[in-house]
Amino acid sequence: MATNDNMFVFLAEARDYPASMPANKSQHFVPRCYLRAFCADDNGAAINLFNMARERFIESAPAKGQCARPYFYGRDGALERGLQEPEGKYADIMRRVVGNLNSLTQADIQRLHTFMLLQSYRSAAWIEGEMRLAEAERAMVADDATPELLERLSMSHELALQLALNAFRNSVKGTAHLETRLILNRTRVPFFTSDDPVVYTNRFHLQKDVLGGAGLGSPGAMLLMPLTPQLLLLSFDPAIYHLEKRLGELGVIDRVSDVSAFNELQAVRGNANLYFRDWNSQPLVASTYEKAKPGRRATWYHVEALQETEAGSNTSAAVVGRWVHHPDRREILRTQRYIPAPSVWPLLLSYKERARRARRGVDQASLR
Repeated sequence: MATNDNMFVFLAEARDYPASMPANKSQHFVPRCYLRAFCADDNGAAINLFNMARERFIESAPAKGQCARPYFYGRDGALERGLQEPEGKYADIMRRVVGNLNSLTQADIQRLHTFMLLQSYRSAAWIEGEMRLAEAERAMVADDATPELLERLSMSHELALQLALNAFRNSVKGTAHLETRLILNRTRVPFFTSDDPVVYTNRFHLQKDVLGGAGLGSPGAMLLMPLTPQLLLLSFDPAIYHLEKRLGELGVIDRVSDVSAFNELQAVRGNANLYFRDWNSQPLVASTYEKAKPGRRATWYHVEALQETEAGSNTSAAVVGRWVHHPDRREILRTQRYIPAPSVWPLLLSYKERARRARRGVDQASLR
């Protein structure tokens, strides 16, 4: 899905935004224009939530305090002001589309897809995850690394933000092959969302044990974000999956089990809170969380040290126990990122014949 939209070009030059005015102290890593659709009132002032750490419901919490941190984007306010442009365009699209689904255009879909990518990298979960990952890598080599290497492995909040912007820009091109659809939920069960609402997953990779990485550019990639209790944005690999039911350009969900699967992914991947509009949805949220709990992780990566078994052998093994440095052997750190999955995959996306017949352990290169 290629786009020449310049809506997000500002991020490449975020530092150049004027900083003459003081920044707002409370800065949102999930924008209020997004959370408004899940608020308990039409004014967007209050929102119902379930805190997963305490396993506690809170009714009508102040929406303005959700998904915000002091100076999350910096004290000069440059990046925060830059983010107002895509947030404003997102809000304009959603106001029009919610009022009239037939007004949805391909340009809207492209902008929503790009907004979803931006949201995935600007979240506190992504920023803090990168910082924890860098710290884990430092810890692996701390006893034997040089001060220069340890410095290179350091990760500040500011550097993590810059990496997030770089990752976002790369992801726009890296996901151009994905098909994006707005999905209409016609069941009685609503979508809910979280403080990390964009979920990346890959059913094909998990079920077929595909060799190679499982990033956004890999076969079978899926990216999703609920937009309202009745609408969800879904990007998927059209070479692997087929959208089973459509209403014009919209995808359609008529199965409660499909809505449950998408909600479960929010509960698996969400960082701290789940957000929902109707206070009477407590049993739905609680049961979804209980189903998702076994799949939740404190961290979504695993770091291990690899060392050549013999000098020049080109075969490596994981270091077990204390690291013993051998100057003549190659040593690398390998990071494995885990992929969230629901207990049952939604039937909305089915495998295409080639993907269905692919053998387990298939090499990615053979799928291209």
